[in-house]
Amino acid sequence: SCRPLESSDDLPIVPCGLIAWSLFNDTYKFSRGPSELKVNRKDIAWKSDRNHKFGKHVYPFNFQNGTLTGGAKLDPTIPNSW
Repeated sequence: SCRPLESSDDLPIVPCGLIAWSLFNDTYKFSRGPSELKVNRKDIAWKSDRNHKFGKHVYPFNFQNGTLTGGAKLDPTIPNSW
């Protein structure tokens, strides 16, 4: 649901809500000839990113400052990787 609808210059911001966050999900498949190559997804992020960008103790900062840069209404009391 996109209620309340956000707007910029009286025009609706589309897409909005969780659907917008799920349109692109970085899913890839790899193959060599007819054979699919399996990808090990374990520990693919740098440790610095896991700890400082996406860790369970990393909280969103308030970047909803009128410039409409995205993020919907992030709750600064909930970690980014909940």
